[in-house]
Amino acid sequence: MGLERSVWGFLLLLAILHKVHSSAESIKLTCEPPTCRFSGLFFESLGHTVLLTITFDADYYSDVYFENSTLPIIPVTLFAKNSGVQLLNITGCDLYKIIPKTFRYAADLKYLYLANNRLEKIYDGMFLGANSLEDLRLANNHIKTIDRQMFMGLKSLEKLDLSGNLIQSLPQGIFAEQSNMKVLSLADNFLQQLEESVFANMTLLEELDLGGNVLRFLEANTFHRLSRLNHLILQNNPLEVIDSQAFAQLRWLRQLNLSKTNLKTLPAGVFGTLRNLESLLLHQNFLSQLDDTLFEGNPNLEYINLDNNTITTLQPALLANLSKLEQFSFDHNLLQELDVQQFANNSAIKRIWLTGNFLKEIQPGTFDGMERLEELHLKTNLLTSFEGGLLKDCSELKELYLYDNQIKHLKAGALEGAAKLQILNMDMNEITTIDENFLDDAPLLETLSLVNNFIKDIPVGLFSKQTNLTYIVLSENQMKAVKPNTFSMVDSLLELYLDSNQIDRIDGGVLNLTSLEYLDLSHNAIKELNEDALEGVPNLITLKLESNLLENVPPAINKTTSLTYLGLQRNYIKQLKAGQFSRMTNLLTLDLDGNMIQRMEQDCFRGLISLTTLTYVNNMPVYESNDLFAHLPNLTELFVDETNYSGTNGVRFNSLTNLQLLSLSTNPMAGVDPTFLAGLKNLTKLYLSNTGISFNGTYFQSLSSLETVGVGGNKDTSIDEHFFAGAPGLVSVDIQDTFLESISVNAFRNLRNLTELYIGPYRGDLKDILEGNVELKILYLKEMNFTTLPDHFFWNNRKLTTLTIDSNLSVLKPVWFKHLQYLDYLDVSYNNISELPTDLFESTPVLHQLLLTSNPLRVLDVNVFRNVIGLTLLSMANTSIAELPVGIFDGLYKLEELYLSNNYLANLSNGTFRQLYSLRLLQLSNNSIEHIDPFLFADMPRLKEIYLSDNKLVALDVRTFASQLILQELSLSNNRFVSFDLYEMGIERTLITLDLDTNELRSLKISPNLEFLTADDNQLSTLQLGPDSDYYRITTVSVQNNSFTSLESMYRFNRLLELNVTLNRIAEVDLSIIAEKFQRLTVFNASVAGIESLGRAVNTYEHKALQHLDLSNNTLTQVEFSKMGQFPMLKSFALGGNPVKETKMLQLFDKFPKLRLIDLDGLGLKSFYEQKVNVSRSNMSGFEN
Repeated sequence: MGLERSVWGFLLLLAILHKVHSSAESIKLTCEPPTCRFSGLFFESLGHTVLLTITFDADYYSDVYFENSTLPIIPVTLFAKNSGVQLLNITGCDLYKIIPKTFRYAADLKYLYLANNRLEKIYDGMFLGANSLEDLRLANNHIKTIDRQMFMGLKSLEKLDLSGNLIQSLPQGIFAEQSNMKVLSLADNFLQQLEESVFANMTLLEELDLGGNVLRFLEANTFHRLSRLNHLILQNNPLEVIDSQAFAQLRWLRQLNLSKTNLKTLPAGVFGTLRNLESLLLHQNFLSQLDDTLFEGNPNLEYINLDNNTITTLQPALLANLSKLEQFSFDHNLLQELDVQQFANNSAIKRIWLTGNFLKEIQPGTFDGMERLEELHLKTNLLTSFEGGLLKDCSELKELYLYDNQIKHLKAGALEGAAKLQILNMDMNEITTIDENFLDDAPLLETLSLVNNFIKDIPVGLFSKQTNLTYIVLSENQMKAVKPNTFSMVDSLLELYLDSNQIDRIDGGVLNLTSLEYLDLSHNAIKELNEDALEGVPNLITLKLESNLLENVPPAINKTTSLTYLGLQRNYIKQLKAGQFSRMTNLLTLDLDGNMIQRMEQDCFRGLISLTTLTYVNNMPVYESNDLFAHLPNLTELFVDETNYSGTNGVRFNSLTNLQLLSLSTNPMAGVDPTFLAGLKNLTKLYLSNTGISFNGTYFQSLSSLETVGVGGNKDTSIDEHFFAGAPGLVSVDIQDTFLESISVNAFRNLRNLTELYIGPYRGDLKDILEGNVELKILYLKEMNFTTLPDHFFWNNRKLTTLTIDSNLSVLKPVWFKHLQYLDYLDVSYNNISELPTDLFESTPVLHQLLLTSNPLRVLDVNVFRNVIGLTLLSMANTSIAELPVGIFDGLYKLEELYLSNNYLANLSNGTFRQLYSLRLLQLSNNSIEHIDPFLFADMPRLKEIYLSDNKLVALDVRTFASQLILQELSLSNNRFVSFDLYEMGIERTLITLDLDTNELRSLKISPNLEFLTADDNQLSTLQLGPDSDYYRITTVSVQNNSFTSLESMYRFNRLLELNVTLNRIAEVDLSIIAEKFQRLTVFNASVAGIESLGRAVNTYEHKALQHLDLSNNTLTQVEFSKMGQFPMLKSFALGGNPVKETKMLQLFDKFPKLRLIDLDGLGLKSFYEQKVNVSRSNMSGFEN
């Protein structure tokens, strides 16, 4: 056949061709070997494809690629005699049929790639003639059926990929002739069972992927004769039973994936014959215990993953004979103790994951002998200390993660032995004290992260022996200042994070870090920077000063001449002065969002010659200069939303010749000159939403590079055929929430690249406005007139993946979707649809998300969803449904979210939700359910979220959630419960969120693992806690409108972030105790709570985390408010409705340096700045005695 491809490997022919729609003209192409790439071909039908002729050089082999094309069939001339095609790639080209005898002369074909098309059927003898075929890829098509003889003649086939199709069964003997097959993927189909010995003749098979199917059983002979198999994937199948002999013949198996398979138990000896097994994945199952002999026959295991099970204990015997074990992952189980001998026989171990358990201590000796250990993950446990000596043998340890524990003291010697440690993460502990020599044993440390602790000071000598430290993260602590010389020894430091502390100043010489490139000082209390504050960081590239108390741009910043990013957003800057950035010639991004800028002087941006991004959203400047941006020649992105830019201020953009993105949304621009964008020839993205403009085409005339435009929420507009004339390259257009008076049928016709369109409302006749938009993928039609919609309206939009039709639709016609084979997301919510034809979804086989919310469906046919078995989300909320016929959800094996709220459902029969094996979220709120069958949820073991609020439930059978072994969120608000006990319901170990608002509760028993609780509008006076525990993970409690007289039952919740006790009768709320017990509390609402006293302490405490405090509408006097301590992070404070005069409160505000919002009159939060001005005008200050 002439020269092989390797001789010509450096040659490449790329044929860029014009698009051909329905022309009768023939197309003749020539393929120059070895590689031919044809792009831009578009054939409308099968008949037009035959007009394509490709000529090959008979002396050479060729690889042929079709890209960005539409080919309904494989051109027959590809495999003319002696064409020499060895590789054919028609991936993603809308191929939907292979005509018989296509491969009759394809004797040279070895590699055939047809993935991501819409082939529906593989018939007998389809590939006859391709006798040399070795690799066949048919992934992500729409294949539903496979004929038994589909592989006739393909005896050389080694690799077959059928993943991501709609195959429900395999014909008997399908693989009978595939004795040379080495790799087979049937993943992500809908296979429900495997015939016995279905793979028996594939004796050379090495890799088999069956993941993502609906297999429920593995029989003893399922993998009969697959003695050479080394990689088996079974993940994401709802397996109920695995025969103990299922893997018995897989003696050479090295990798086995059984993750997410609903396994509750493992039969004895199931892995017993797998002596060569190296990797075993069992994560995301429901295993609660493991037999000590489980891995007895697997001496070569190197990696075990048991994450996300419910295992409570580990015995050393489990891993005793695994001398080659290198990685052991046991995250998110229920382990309370770690045996000191657990890893005694695993000296080869390199990585251990124990995150998300309940370990309270690590005993000395646990990690002895682990000389190869490189990573240790102990995040989210209950450790109160990490003692010295634990790592004494861990000489290779490089990464140690202790995030989210309860460690208070970092002691010297704790890291003894970890001389090669590079990463230490101790975020979210309770650290208050750090010994100066804590890091001495880790001289090679590169990253230290201590985020969200209670650190006030850093010992000056802490980093004295650190020569490699490059990242220090001290965010979210309680530091008020940085001591001189704290970081002076860390010459290697590149990034320093001091954000979210209480730092009010940076003195000169404190930051003497010549290598520092990134400095984060955001969310502090800095009012000004000394002029020499940043002189010690000459190479600083990024400086973040967001959310401080700056009233001016500090002159010190102008000296940081290497800076490329400057963040000054959400301060109190009122003016931008001329020349204040004059030396910052390297700055690329300047963010001034959310300040109080009122004046911008003419030359305020002078010197910013490199600036590419400028944003000052949400300011109200008076524009004094027309040439405000004249000094920004390289600006590419400008965000000036909500900045009082109008049609009368005259600020020009024509100097910004390199601008690519301009956002002017939410500005009063009704009178702006339509030519105000003239000259922006490089602009690609333009956002003018909510500006009051009535648009016409003149706004886009000069924007030839424009790709994205957002003009929603404006005045009535007409779209004529010239509306987009100046921007033919538009890819995304958003005109929603703008009332359209008329739409020309040719308005979008010339936008050949349009892929996203959001449009409406429009009351006129909707004609064929999208006929020319063949590239359209996302379409949102809001409040359009569908009464005269042509049947073929969407027929040319065959690439549509997302379609939303919102409001004004009364019927769904199957004919509309006839050619929408790739539709993935369909939202027809908020319409008037009353019927779903059973053939509605026949043409949308890969639909994954279907939203029918707020339509008067009332009655559903039991077969309505039979053609959309790939659904992962289905919403039928507010559809007036009173009954769900048993079987309506049959076949929806992969459904993950089901929304049925706001209906009239009363009786749900056992079996209603059968076969919903993958369901993760079930929404049944606001129905009329009085009773739930104890086994209603039995077939949905993966349920994590159940919403049953607004029903008529009085009680639940204790068996209701017996199958939900990973239930995390439960909503029962607005029912009639008198009591509720997490332990009685058996969900105390896994439940994270519980909503019991508006019941009749008199008792509520919660568990230590609960994190979010809301029980408003009940009759509770206390919270009952389960068996005595020394930890509680709860972070949010809301018990508004109950009968609490004290907060004592909550004082053990030391992780509390938000607490709401509004509308109770709590005479005394001691804020000093609140500060002591709830050190992380950020939100405290105690309005209308009958509070008379704020405790006995007077100004002796400080709450360092609280950001919002509501004490309004109580009976607190001026004397009580005078007791308040310091609240350095408080941003909003409501105190109105108490018997105090607002003019007497000014002195109190000094304790709240970050206050932005305040309520002094009981009428809601207002700007503190404005209120302060009003109080000052009264000339009153101090307190009334």
